[in-house]
Amino acid sequence: FGSSFSTLFSHDGQAFLCLFPHLLEMFPSKVQSSLLQCSGQFCTSGEMATELTFDSCRCRGGDTVSTKNFATARTVARKVFEELEQHYSEERIQYEESGHQPSVHKANEWNTYLDKDRLRVFQREAMDFIRGHAECRMRILSPPHLRFLVLLQHFVSEDTSDFYRHESQRKHHDSFEGFLTNGVNSQLVKDAHRSEWSVEGRTFSQQAQLSNDGVPQEDRKRAIANFQKEFVEALETYLLDFCRRRELSATGTERLMQAVTTQMSQIGLANLDRSSQAAKYFVSGQGLDQRTAYNISVMDTGPQLGESLKLSMLCMKTGFTHYLTEETLGIPGSFFEDEPPQRCAPSSYLYQYTTLRFTPGPLVGGCERTECLVIDALDEVHIDPVPPDDSQCGGLDLPQVSERRY
Repeated sequence: FGSSFSTLFSHDGQAFLCLFPHLLEMFPSKVQSSLLQCSGQFCTSGEMATELTFDSCRCRGGDTVSTKNFATARTVARKVFEELEQHYSEERIQYEESGHQPSVHKANEWNTYLDKDRLRVFQREAMDFIRGHAECRMRILSPPHLRFLVLLQHFVSEDTSDFYRHESQRKHHDSFEGFLTNGVNSQLVKDAHRSEWSVEGRTFSQQAQLSNDGVPQEDRKRAIANFQKEFVEALETYLLDFCRRRELSATGTERLMQAVTTQMSQIGLANLDRSSQAAKYFVSGQGLDQRTAYNISVMDTGPQLGESLKLSMLCMKTGFTHYLTEETLGIPGSFFEDEPPQRCAPSSYLYQYTTLRFTPGPLVGGCERTECLVIDALDEVHIDPVPPDDSQCGGLDLPQVSERRY
């Protein structure tokens, strides 16, 4: 299992765990060593594989990997946007039947996903993304993984594009603040102490301090406020320096900061959640540990695009001993409705990870438009069965190992 996981786990992901070594300890011991080794066929002698080295491999029958993935992705993308259209259609009907007046932003969502022309544009954009995505030229991807990529790219792209629309046409209404600027998503500031952060290798974390139950409430509040100020100021300084190097306009700087910090907030995690298969598992247990971590740095994207920002984020759940799936919870009146949670070994885990690239474009109309692109993503579900001799099994029909990589 370990070596196959390492094959799928990118160098970005390996470097990410090196920044937060204690997160690596949350994985089972049999997985830890393989996470920091590259066993992929595209890397040798420890060298980092880059997009330039990804050839379009051939499958049996002569078709290339990218051709196979593109054909599957076409079906996946069509279904994805049909489901979004159905969701918003049903939501609008519910509003109408209840007599509730939608907000401007909610109405804009309906107008977006109930417009056939817009949906066709989204499908074309999804296929362009898949065609250019490096992983799609490396190996055959499963439909769930392609769905994960298509949805995640769509959500982060739409979030970013929203900042360049007129206020009356936006689908979201986030607030922004900061200590040096007014460009940091308020949700990030509010929840900064709940996650772990790395800004170009400089780490920020309050996990150890907040885990101490003996800290008085007032001291806890003061520590959180100090941490928020220290981290947010460091992040603002880093982003402002990037924008100065790229010689962005004042408006372009503000929009880029809004776009980046929005994905660094709960909104970015929600995008991961809405796109993933791991989100369909509901886990519990006294040992449950959920961690979120972010790393922001710069990357060279060549002479044409120049320097870009690279944001990696992960959400990890470990230590749980019970789980339910979305299917068993979503069938009212069925046999599964009152089914107790399935037991699993505490070595089980759920893992979601992505790396996003933010690249400013040329100055148009007084503002540079930033593009957000998914360059790496992993959606991992690993459920280990309880050992047969576990006295706590209580005679339940235990599941076999369920290992799913998307």
